[in-house]
Amino acid sequence: MSAQANLTTALSEIDRARDIVEFSTMVVARDKQLRKTDHPVFLQKAALEFQSRFLPGFEESIRAGRSWGYATTCNAVSRKAGGQAGRDACERIASRVSLLDHGLIGKIGIRALSIFAASFGRHSNRAECRKGAIRIAKFCREESRPLQELNNLSLAALVNGFSKWPEEKEFRQAAVTIAGDVIRRARRHHQLSDFTQQGLVSLVNGFSKWPDEAASRQAAAALALEILHRSSRLCEFPQQGLAILVNGFSKWPEELACGRVTIAIASEVLERVARFHEYSEQDLANLVNGFSKWPDEAVSRQATVAIASELLRRADQLPHYSQQGLANLVNGFCKWPDDATCRKATVAIAGEVLWRADQLPDLTQQGLANLVNGFSKWPEEPAFRRAAVSLAREVLRRATQLCDFSQQGLANLVNGFSNWPEELPCGQVTVVLAGEVLRRAGRKSGLSDFTAQDLRGLVIGFNRWSQESAARQATIAIVTEVLGRGVRFFDFTKPESESLLDDFSRWPQGATGHEAIAKIIGELQLIQTEATQPRTGEKGSHQTRQSTIETSSGVQRT
Repeated sequence: MSAQANLTTALSEIDRARDIVEFSTMVVARDKQLRKTDHPVFLQKAALEFQSRFLPGFEESIRAGRSWGYATTCNAVSRKAGGQAGRDACERIASRVSLLDHGLIGKIGIRALSIFAASFGRHSNRAECRKGAIRIAKFCREESRPLQELNNLSLAALVNGFSKWPEEKEFRQAAVTIAGDVIRRARRHHQLSDFTQQGLVSLVNGFSKWPDEAASRQAAAALALEILHRSSRLCEFPQQGLAILVNGFSKWPEELACGRVTIAIASEVLERVARFHEYSEQDLANLVNGFSKWPDEAVSRQATVAIASELLRRADQLPHYSQQGLANLVNGFCKWPDDATCRKATVAIAGEVLWRADQLPDLTQQGLANLVNGFSKWPEEPAFRRAAVSLAREVLRRATQLCDFSQQGLANLVNGFSNWPEELPCGQVTVVLAGEVLRRAGRKSGLSDFTAQDLRGLVIGFNRWSQESAARQATIAIVTEVLGRGVRFFDFTKPESESLLDDFSRWPQGATGHEAIAKIIGELQLIQTEATQPRTGEKGSHQTRQSTIETSSGVQRT
């Protein structure tokens, strides 16, 4: 039978279907059989038929126990090949789902609801799809027992559907409920041994959208342990699956199991060097960004350097990378600034960033901050200087949106741009960033939501612009917060302390806030003095013992 005959037969079959059960069976079967050129034609015709013939009877079909066909049809037509007709069909059924009462949505069945959630998540920019997904999320939160009926793939479909709206509280709460079910299953005698590779990968990907939730972290650790039990079978995971796992587990670098499995994947990646050409640009970016969360692991470095070499080999494909992908690569490579290959790869990326400077508005706030932070690790490189100036102009363009930057993002921008003090745009943007820090300092909570690391980056960065009044004011606000928490808590390194003391010495005489500055100077000097003097009771052998301690620990005490 010719391809045209196949398409004609398929269209005729759905046209003759008497009910949703028969219709959906034909749609699912032909969805898997038709070749690429016929596939969109079939699905778009199916979407139109679905809307006109079966959608009006949706609620009646639910009561009759025939909701499964609606879910499987929606799943098929909502994919890319379904086109506009498929998106419209998905949106219309999502609208109907959003209006269902508790009793009726319960009759749909949790498996069908998981398919609906995955389908609605494909069109997260459509308001009705979001509303439909919210209704499903509320049901999952209120009726958690049905989740026990789902296999791992259906659980993953739910959490990945919800993950398209990670900021919405309904989806966060539902994800926590699903994570709780995964944790419960991990406590069984056979633990998660019945989970498929695809299920493990998809669940890690979904939970990683809520990294701050304790349940997400615990579920991820349980999934990591299951993958470790199968570490000898990592060779069976597809390239994309490994990249998704690394990117997901990197959200919890403090979890031992997540670190162990990532190191095991890094070794597997090194085994596949000859197949690097099979990795997509996004896969490579996810691997680099993920491995960078464990920079002290030799195998993380080796795998990243191998990927940097691959990127240089296919440098002509850099235009194919997304803006976020480039930012992820830079964020990863900069963790090994002493490696020549990582540096060369980052230079190539800087050139690409400059080439498409008109696309910088497409970058997320985090992407911008990651690029600035990454390029600043090699401040003497001309390519990075030029890219930093371009990025500074983009941040200036977003001056009214600085409230959207995270605390870490602000710190990375301030500390990063301070490496090019002679560049006018870098100075201008620092003044604007100082204004945003001062605005946040004026809140009731002040700067209490900034981590010690963020505050360190801010005070070091702003203090290099002591000639700017705004930078000095921001520095005083940060110093006040640092003094309130205790300078010792910040564990400034010796070079950082010396740099701060040197910069503070350049402050104008009689500048506002000199009391706070004098106090932190005294604290830093005291810490330095204590670090160089023997403790009470120690004699001349202190220097030898101190050297031994420093050598064995690999850390210079200051």
